Amino acid sequence: MRRALFDVSGLVQWYAYLSNPSGIQRVMESILSQPALLRNPAVTLVSRAIGSDTFYIVEPDIIAGLVTRATRRASIARLRGLFAESMRLAEPMRLLHEMHSIHVPYIALGFSFTERFWESRCAGRWTARASKLRTIAPDDAYDALVGLGDFWCHGGHVPALITLKRRSGAKLIHLVHDLIAAVNPQWTHPHYGKQFLDQFGSLAPAVDHWLVTSTYVGGQLAGYLDQQGLSGRPIDTMPMGWPEPLPIQDDDSVLAKHGLERQRFLMHVGTVEPRKNLDGLFDALGRLRSEEAVSALPCVLVGRDGWRSETIRQRLKDDPWLASRVKWIKDAPDGDLAALYRSARFTVVPSFDEGWGLAVQESLAHRTPCIAARVGGIPEAGLDLVDYVESGDTDALAAAIRTLANDGDALERARARIIGGLAATPLPAWSDTADRLAGLLGVDP
Repeated sequence: MRRALFDVSGLVQWYAYLSNPSGIQRVMESILSQPALLRNPAVTLVSRAIGSDTFYIVEPDIIAGLVTRATRRASIARLRGLFAESMRLAEPMRLLHEMHSIHVPYIALGFSFTERFWESRCAGRWTARASKLRTIAPDDAYDALVGLGDFWCHGGHVPALITLKRRSGAKLIHLVHDLIAAVNPQWTHPHYGKQFLDQFGSLAPAVDHWLVTSTYVGGQLAGYLDQQGLSGRPIDTMPMGWPEPLPIQDDDSVLAKHGLERQRFLMHVGTVEPRKNLDGLFDALGRLRSEEAVSALPCVLVGRDGWRSETIRQRLKDDPWLASRVKWIKDAPDGDLAALYRSARFTVVPSFDEGWGLAVQESLAHRTPCIAARVGGIPEAGLDLVDYVESGDTDALAAAIRTLANDGDALERARARIIGGLAATPLPAWSDTADRLAGLLGVDP
């Protein structure tokens, strides 16, 4: 029987500190929670202990719990317990070299054997004592080692992946979400963009098979590999699953919590950083400030602080009118986010570049009209169901906002186009993504 390892180190390390996913984490957990992979005896989920080449096993039920509202908190708590316990697997000098200040509490928890107390606090209840971490044996053989996008979080991770590949005899397969740091470096953090490229440059020669989220990213990757003399490796575009909207539960209470009314706000979802072109959105709103219908619509930003987000805060501070219209929700749980999508009049995605366009896809899945820049992978996500504008065209963006803010008939036509288009078009689910991946690996259940 063929055997495959899936590296979930990035997922573990993300939830060690944060409670809600970004796009990459959402994609990873959506794929891994599907039956074709989750309940597959040929698939093992592993995470690396920082400061070492040791990979330990992550039980699939923990990942499954991330996508279920009732179990999500317990799964995040368990990942935090695992992360703390894994510190005991580190080589002290390598850990010292690789660690950052944010790791100190977890190192203290791990080496004092008190991770159970932290896990219990995060879970909101006393947790049963978990069994000792199980690690991958040095002489275990595997056919594939799969990474779903997070490889650059620590300087020692790529060398450890390459060591694991060599030791296990596995083919290294990796999913690329975007190559913005290489193609449009002006839209990435100077430090983290360089870190990404350094790690990617080390990883690329070892990768046997590439996966991408869109044909747009596939083109970027092919160009990069050609420049590096690494062309000829297979590149497959994976079908990106369409999200299943969460059932309506407490939308009214979510709106009340944020002082919002149904159909009386526009929304942008995504990390607050220059690449998202929020300045362009604010410029468009500023040009429409004299129009009553637009001025009456709050602009809701849902997304955490990113690189240079302080420029957005400064702009809001300098423009009282804009500050009075913008509500910034920095950390929205999935249930709240679904309620906001359902209740928004429309969403706006004016980005300068995107590898895919998850926020566009999520808006459409909730039957909410979307105005988006025709850039990167967004048209592949939005199909012909989006009101597109050219990236950076503030006049066109303002005109599109004016139409959906003022014209109720135009808004209903946009909704009807989405509903009809989604009903008429066979769209992939995340189970299709997992099935495709299982077939590619030869581990069909």
